[in-house]
Amino acid sequence: MDVLRKELNSFYSSQHLECESLDAAVVEVCKERIKGMIGVTNACCVITDASADTSYIIAGSFARLLGITEEDRMVRKVNSSDEDVIYNRLHPEDLVDKRMLEYNFFQHVDKFPNEEKQKFVARCRIRVKNRKDRYVYIDNSTQVLQLSPHGKVWLILCCYNLSSNQDFEIGISPGIINNETGVIFRLSFNDQRSQILTDREKVVLHLIREGFSSKLIASKLGISIHTVNRHRQNILEKLDVSNSLEAIKAAAAMKLF
Repeated sequence: MDVLRKELNSFYSSQHLECESLDAAVVEVCKERIKGMIGVTNACCVITDASADTSYIIAGSFARLLGITEEDRMVRKVNSSDEDVIYNRLHPEDLVDKRMLEYNFFQHVDKFPNEEKQKFVARCRIRVKNRKDRYVYIDNSTQVLQLSPHGKVWLILCCYNLSSNQDFEIGISPGIINNETGVIFRLSFNDQRSQILTDREKVVLHLIREGFSSKLIASKLGISIHTVNRHRQNILEKLDVSNSLEAIKAAAAMKLF
């Protein structure tokens, strides 16, 4: 269950990193840098290599607290640009907002000259299940770790730490910070959240939840069965699920309709 994965992958593709000569040694240098940081903070960090659709989870004992590993330290390569081992533990509502924050962050950063792109950090506060399957609040940051030789977004660093504030609040308090100027861009995703599914897709999903077949939905809405099935497929793709039952559960959990 995930949303906006396609949009984020589209951004990575727009960087056209396959057209550049990238030095694998740079990835190793960055991994060592983060290992050193983890040795001090014991946090959980992920380096995403946008050119190779690969992630490296580099974590201290905090990862054990989250139930991600039984080890005190870990370095794990994942054949995906997403840290699903962590995302699968996120509260569904917060996952939607975090995805929207990431997408807005990369769109924001990409507008700036190359020498300024690494000055920005996206920050939020999200709920993640710990090893006891209880949600705890985590402070999360995302930033560009390394640009390609042509100044494109190549390596991305995402860090997770236990928040000192465990009080319930609505939303993830998303923002983009310029660490040089101190300027903070506050964000709200209410409008974007409501647009993840179109109005017609919401109606179709509601009717599916009520037990209507595609034929009955087509008759009720005055459209063809082919159109209904197209709406069904779009819903499954947008919510990253495999069937209508999962779509209903996912949309309800993420409060999309």
